[in-house]
Amino acid sequence: MGVASVKRGREPGRTAGTPLQMQRELWKGRRPSPFAAAGLARRRLGSGWQLLLAVGLGILVAVVLISTVPLYSTLVSNIQLQATINQAGALGRNIEIQAVGSPFTATVSQQEDHLVRQYSQQYLSGIIQPTITNYDVADPMLISSVGATPYDLQAPLAPQVQFEAFDYAATAAHMHLIQGTTPQPPSPGTSATAYDALITQQMATEQHITLGDLLTGAEFGAHDKQIPAKVVGIWQPVDPNEAFWNGLSFQAVSTDTTPAVYPVLLDKTAFVAAVTPIADLNVTQHWIEYTTTARITTDNMGAIPTNIGTLKSHLAGDFTALGVNVAVVTALDKSIADVQNQLALLGLPLYIVVAQVVGLALLFVVAMASLLVDGQTVEIATLKSRGASGAQLLGSYTAQGLLLGGIAAVAGPWLAALLALALVRIFVPAATVSGAGAGGAYLQSLANPAAVVLPAVAGGLLGAGAVIFAAQRASRLDVLAIRREQGRSTRQPFWRRYYLDLGLAVICGLGFLELGQFGGEGTRAILGQGASSPLLLAAPALLLLAGALLLLRLFPLVATAGARLFTRGRGATGVLAFAQVARNPAGPSRLALLLALGVGLGLFALTFDASLQLSATDRAAYQTGADLRLQENHAEASKLDSQIQQRLLAIPGVTGISPAYRVPVTTTSDNGNTSINLLAIDPTSWNAVAGATWRGDYAATPIATLLGQMTTKQYGAAADDQAGKTQAGDAGHPVWAIVSQTFADAVHVHAGDRFALTLPDSVNAASFFVVGAIVQEFPTLYPAGAVGGFIVVNIHDCLGAINLASSGATTQSGPNEYWLSTTSNPAGHAAAAQKIAQLTSTLDLSKLQDRTQLQQSIASNPVQAGMRGLLTVGALIAAALAVLGSIVQSALAARQRVVQFAVLRTMGMASRQLAGLLLGEQLVVYLFGLLGGTVLGAVLASATLPYLQFSDTTIDPATLGIPPYRLALDVTRSLEFYAVLAVAFIVALVIAARFAARVGLGKTLRLGED
Repeated sequence: MGVASVKRGREPGRTAGTPLQMQRELWKGRRPSPFAAAGLARRRLGSGWQLLLAVGLGILVAVVLISTVPLYSTLVSNIQLQATINQAGALGRNIEIQAVGSPFTATVSQQEDHLVRQYSQQYLSGIIQPTITNYDVADPMLISSVGATPYDLQAPLAPQVQFEAFDYAATAAHMHLIQGTTPQPPSPGTSATAYDALITQQMATEQHITLGDLLTGAEFGAHDKQIPAKVVGIWQPVDPNEAFWNGLSFQAVSTDTTPAVYPVLLDKTAFVAAVTPIADLNVTQHWIEYTTTARITTDNMGAIPTNIGTLKSHLAGDFTALGVNVAVVTALDKSIADVQNQLALLGLPLYIVVAQVVGLALLFVVAMASLLVDGQTVEIATLKSRGASGAQLLGSYTAQGLLLGGIAAVAGPWLAALLALALVRIFVPAATVSGAGAGGAYLQSLANPAAVVLPAVAGGLLGAGAVIFAAQRASRLDVLAIRREQGRSTRQPFWRRYYLDLGLAVICGLGFLELGQFGGEGTRAILGQGASSPLLLAAPALLLLAGALLLLRLFPLVATAGARLFTRGRGATGVLAFAQVARNPAGPSRLALLLALGVGLGLFALTFDASLQLSATDRAAYQTGADLRLQENHAEASKLDSQIQQRLLAIPGVTGISPAYRVPVTTTSDNGNTSINLLAIDPTSWNAVAGATWRGDYAATPIATLLGQMTTKQYGAAADDQAGKTQAGDAGHPVWAIVSQTFADAVHVHAGDRFALTLPDSVNAASFFVVGAIVQEFPTLYPAGAVGGFIVVNIHDCLGAINLASSGATTQSGPNEYWLSTTSNPAGHAAAAQKIAQLTSTLDLSKLQDRTQLQQSIASNPVQAGMRGLLTVGALIAAALAVLGSIVQSALAARQRVVQFAVLRTMGMASRQLAGLLLGEQLVVYLFGLLGGTVLGAVLASATLPYLQFSDTTIDPATLGIPPYRLALDVTRSLEFYAVLAVAFIVALVIAARFAARVGLGKTLRLGED
């Protein structure tokens, strides 16, 4: 039995008595064996292994989830980090040091090179490659002559050369030598009449230079200081865009106002000899340090901006002492800072979801452990009546819990690593992962099980604690108390006695108050890691638990009301079903709680996931304003505007066009010269082209009504209006304007009020407007993007007002944006976007924004995709635990009531009636759990809507949370979720009903016989 052995027979000096009295006498005065608890635990393992398996599964789920979060967060965060760094390009991720000074000498150059390599090794050795590319570039010089051909040095666009020096042994692999050889250093002790030089194929072609020609560079000014160079080779880069060159271009570009500057490459020794005599010729030395991005992780990225800053400080101090100016060119520190801010926001919703799923898993452990203990209560009470101590009984379950927790702690990290990698591969697009340079080996190195040993141990201890919690009450009961509890529950749960559900509701209210009133996403972005307070993390999970406990307060009341209702009808089945639940709600309430939490969490996860997808759609629509938005380099005058529109409409796939004019303006001086964003649109075409991006919550008035009013308020014909002939914008003809609430608050105006703005080229003349309507949002306009908000006006009135204020002398006389609608066919849309991109120079485009492409980019962002993956897993686990819990609970509840079923069968209750009794009891629990969980899920999703902002991939405070987030319900997946639960409930009912129908009194009386 696992306790001190009991000798058979009567001991000398003992009086005879009842067998129970004899057993008690024999236990007295005996010290229990230290291995008694272990022996009891071993016996429990043999008799209740099925339930122990379910308990162990629950603990394992909790441990795996707790361990998955840091691994998964590390994977997603590092993919995002790599993507951000690589998106900056070679020039952004590499670290380039530039030193400028004169006179340039070999000694100073060597000192500078020594300092750069010393400090780079000291502060950047962990992230840069061992090889550093060093090259020197002199200021441009005029071409005095090529061969026997002199050049006109006084010509305004006379071609120039820029002498450069490279280490050709290091750069040879990246250079294609078309003709000749690489430059050689001058012979020691001799003065070269001309230095060996390499020129580009472009220079050879455009300046008609061949091998052997003598090229002479002359300094600006008196032109008396010259550098002679002999062309010994012609070359071109193998790949001009290669990361090795770090953005360095060898292409000479000339315009109507700037001459062509051709690079001419010398040997390093020759370069020093050539430029040193020219004292006022500046030389820029470059050191390119190539960043190995795979060495940068979220663990070490925090130190990198600090190290770069220290490098800048030391270089500046030492180079200044040499009389040289130095600059460190890189965007690596900014990219890392951006990722740190974003990940600080990501952590909040990530851990919120996991906290709820882990809590559900632990509740499952408690429910299964309670069933295990309930199934052995008679045996426990018998052992206690025979002298076993509570410590021994509790110790046996503690040993079981620790055993299961230990197994889960060992297996959990490995399973968590596999799960984290699987989530990344399933939910983060492969193109995103490969584009970030995060290969399989890189991800596997990050998903290290050893990194989550402590979380796994903590999860195992939590699971063991859940088992102990479930067993501690049973260890205090004797046989009589157990019989009373089986008949009617006499003791309320501790959470109901101490009103913990109400206390949790208050705590949740405080958490959501903090989120809503004391800092949204903008403040959290500024606070960084300090944004995720424990209260914010706990509030959603506590809300789920508080809501479930509040529902359980209603559970006995509903059962009692049902019993009273059925007493008015015929038949005892319904009365018995409700009466059983009302008399002893402990077991059914556990299942109801598990179901409510499972349904609530699953519905929340599905809703949050759908809301994330809707958010990506809304954000892309708000940012672009239309299917395609084209931004011009300059405002297009009337004739060019007409040609551009005709050309755009002729492109296959383009179905509509709407011109727009965007410009920053200011209020007049009496209103503080506040910055305002102005957008002028064509109200007659805007709705057809961009109306799909408008949401009803942007304004109280429908957009069609607003555009209709804007059209009605236009002054005269469009052509006359734009030319300023209608006097739009003067004091007697104020331009009708849609203004943001931010603007109305800043300028203190209301609908119908007039205000004045200073428009471009206005020569200090004010233009007048009238508030036609106040809106909260407008596509492409962010209320916080300018201090004074934004206004939207008619483009014809706006251009007319500019012409009027500038007396016709303005250059801002046409649209500078075109909003396009395209076909709904994805292939047609992509073809139109590609064709427009090819016409960039022809159409004078500075930027093309594609709504579909932007939406895909947002949805495939590692942070967003990672969050959606975790939500999906949360919904699946919630459904799985609810299904498993309902089946196990139903089957074991029927077994525990076998005597009651046998008596009812003996008294004449038919199998159909007994099945109806079970059906009624379970339906009460299932319906209550389903309905209550649905309400909980809806409340939780609505209450946690503000948390959606923290999953945003934007880090600009002016754009965070815009447009406002909306809840979305994925009807299809929600119905599938409920269908799975319904099937599980039916299976559980069938199992319980079949068991009850086969039980007879004679078989029952033989149960437990040895």
